[in-house]
Amino acid sequence: MLLMLALVSALNTAPAADSIPGTWEITGDVAGNPVKATCVIKQAATALTGNCSMAGSNQAFPLTGEAKDGKIRFQYEIDYQGQPLTIVYSGALEAAQLKGNIEVKPMGATGTFTAVPAAKKP
Repeated sequence: MLLMLALVSALNTAPAADSIPGTWEITGDVAGNPVKATCVIKQAATALTGNCSMAGSNQAFPLTGEAKDGKIRFQYEIDYQGQPLTIVYSGALEAAQLKGNIEVKPMGATGTFTAVPAAKKP
């Protein structure tokens, strides 16, 4: 009986396999520059799609990516002062947060990020 309760408890606290889809508030840092974005992520099998917008912008950038073997990787392209940049996020779901690394291509700048589910609006 005790073993059964332990198993049920472990299953209830494990993150659901489909817990990546949703709206995520991303904060991070790339080479001393703060990163703040909101991403709406959809998942079909291992493929991730959706869009991201940077803080203070109404423009949404389409994202593509993959969730596989407990890891996530997604990216979107932006135009920064006339230069196309690809923002790549890679990491994992840890305790209801996405955590990992950011890479800005082709600049090669790197940093880290944390994403939490966005608060539901009333």
